[in-house]
Amino acid sequence: MKRLKPKQRRERMRENYRDAMEEAGRDAGEPGLRDAYPAISRAPIRLVVCPLGKAVNHGGLLRLAEAYRLELVDFQVEEDRVQDVSGDTGAHFWQERRWIDAADSIAEAKGKGHRIYGLALDDEAIPLGDVEWAFPAAIVLGEEKTGTPPDVQELCDVKIAIPLFGMVTSINVGHAAAITVEAAVSAYRRECPEFEPVRNASRRLLGLADASYPQRPEGQDGTKGSSGP
Repeated sequence: MKRLKPKQRRERMRENYRDAMEEAGRDAGEPGLRDAYPAISRAPIRLVVCPLGKAVNHGGLLRLAEAYRLELVDFQVEEDRVQDVSGDTGAHFWQERRWIDAADSIAEAKGKGHRIYGLALDDEAIPLGDVEWAFPAAIVLGEEKTGTPPDVQELCDVKIAIPLFGMVTSINVGHAAAITVEAAVSAYRRECPEFEPVRNASRRLLGLADASYPQRPEGQDGTKGSSGP
């Protein structure tokens, strides 16, 4: 297989990003969804993201949060001040996010009644499958090699870990977040089954009837809704 040169790889990435941005703005068979979406309730789950050492993960986490319709993503600024959400594939149109110190984010979440779950790499952590989820919830993420910083772990109500079955001792923070968010949202849906996908393709996967959304009368102008800043 022929390897791409760096310039070719960058151009392909730009093309993929443009395609993803266009796709994010389409109704994809659900007319009226764009206008209705900002008013649709979100899961009372937020991500609190400590410095990761790799800003490239920011975009993937933002995309994950939007895919599951989470209420908020809080990023703490990296030491080198780099912010990279290039992998969000248009999620920033819809997903609310902030840049805030993790400790401040956790304090605010606790003040609003959130239970704090921190991914950790120590002996006090319980397996993800044994977690008893309570909502609203905040999931705290740290660097993939060292985990959540100790001072932030102390602020968490529950420390959780994902059991691994191979030789590697850690997984990418985006993968860990996806596994954890899936578990949390599944638990939330058991508690609140009215929380449903908005896209009909996913609704059909769950055996739900197709949704329909009110459409703006033809000829009326409107601004694109967004829950993002």
